[in-house]
Amino acid sequence: MRSYIFRAIRREPDGMLGPDLYRQPFEAAGDAAAVVAAKRIDLDLAELGANAVYVTAEDGRAIWSLHAQDFPDPRL
Repeated sequence: MRSYIFRAIRREPDGMLGPDLYRQPFEAAGDAAAVVAAKRIDLDLAELGANAVYVTAEDGRAIWSLHAQDFPDPRL
């Protein structure tokens, strides 16, 4: 199993990323399994003030992201 981190953040219009508003470490067999696991996380982005989610690998590399313009409902 590999380690990943699910992060909810505020992404500014200029592309700058704010600090983690929610952070959840988890493990998955690989990148594809990590994306599937991340999509199962139930989170109210509006309540957090977040407009983007990211999954990063152990080495800090982003493997998946979803931004507010990519989904109509801020609840994942």
